[in-house]
Amino acid sequence: MRGCREAWHASLQARILRSTEDGELASDTDAAALATFYVTVLLGMSVQARDGASRESLRAAVEAAMRAWPGPGAPRGP
Repeated sequence: MRGCREAWHASLQARILRSTEDGELASDTDAAALATFYVTVLLGMSVQARDGASRESLRAAVEAAMRAWPGPGAPRGP
């Protein structure tokens, strides 16, 4: 499982880096930190779901996480 999580992180980090190169995100976005943040959110949501969290609670977590997503001119970290 650890290998899967590491691959997931690496894939997300690579996509974030590509977004900085394409101008979708600011060039100084910390891709590693942003990938770690979102992988952590998703893994935490998985635990919450297994523990019976409501759909509404999980949706609220997604909405909060997406508000942290930086835009082209937004602050550079989670």
